[in-house]
Amino acid sequence: MSGTTVRIGNSSTAIRAALVLAGIAGLALACSRKTPTSAPAAPLAVAKAPSPPDAQRPADAHPFPDPSFLVLIWMESTPPGAAIRRVLTNHVMGWTPETVEFPQAIKPEQVRFELEGYLPVTRDVPVASDGKLAVVLQPIPKKGATKKAKGGARAGSAP
Repeated sequence: MSGTTVRIGNSSTAIRAALVLAGIAGLALACSRKTPTSAPAAPLAVAKAPSPPDAQRPADAHPFPDPSFLVLIWMESTPPGAAIRRVLTNHVMGWTPETVEFPQAIKPEQVRFELEGYLPVTRDVPVASDGKLAVVLQPIPKKGATKKAKGGARAGSAP
């Protein structure tokens, strides 16, 4: 092949092209780097609140009762279907069997179980942690059924 020459019309165009290619190569290198260019920030020290002595709280209780933390109490009655009523507000919270949510607290919550034909039952519910409460409702005694004559016959009746 006889002398083939390539002429570049303007040397500034070649310089611009070289600068663009160098910029692209530098950007590609920076994006492919896996380690950060600056040192990571040191973790902040967080002060921990002092905990109360273990003797003052139940072993399974949350260390600091928090009203925004809800505990779940499974409640059931025999027979089922009793209304679960919060004594403080007289609000019906559900009917047995039911899982009821309470704000976590050290002081127990009082609930009353009510079912037609049965005596109401009031209980203190520990609400420091999740739990279970089961009650047995007693039927209301029927009037006049408290005394029966012996032998089943009324006095003065003919045999």
